[in-house]
Amino acid sequence: MRHVLWTVALVVSLPAAACSDATTDPTEPPADGVVLRVIVDGEVAADWTLSALEEAVDFVELIADGDPQSGPLLTDVLAASGVSDWDSGEVVGFGEGRVFEVGLDISSDDVDEGWILDVTNKGSLKLASADLPREQWVRDVGEVILP
Repeated sequence: MRHVLWTVALVVSLPAAACSDATTDPTEPPADGVVLRVIVDGEVAADWTLSALEEAVDFVELIADGDPQSGPLLTDVLAASGVSDWDSGEVVGFGEGRVFEVGLDISSDDVDEGWILDVTNKGSLKLASADLPREQWVRDVGEVILP
């Protein structure tokens, strides 16, 4: 099977927030329960558990491609992770069918209040947006990497 990688881009000024007892070395695995790691300039800025996300940011409900999505907005998670200004980056997860790793190229000009990290029934995150075709949604999101 062919390995496919799209890139989701997000660039920052200074990350300031951490959400759990994260290491600063992104090569070390996250602690148990961490569903999302935000990496900025090669260091872990934040490790998020679902409960930490619920405490730190508002969860919203949106309709994307005719289906309800519920979870935090991508912009809110980045802000809570200490990301204030960004241009590009990478959201890493799995593609449709969950058989290949993907990322998605985006820019701060594209991402708005309609980009959501939907909390799935299995407790993982899915990046969805009405601005994206369903086949470009990133499932099982695990990392947001900002250069």
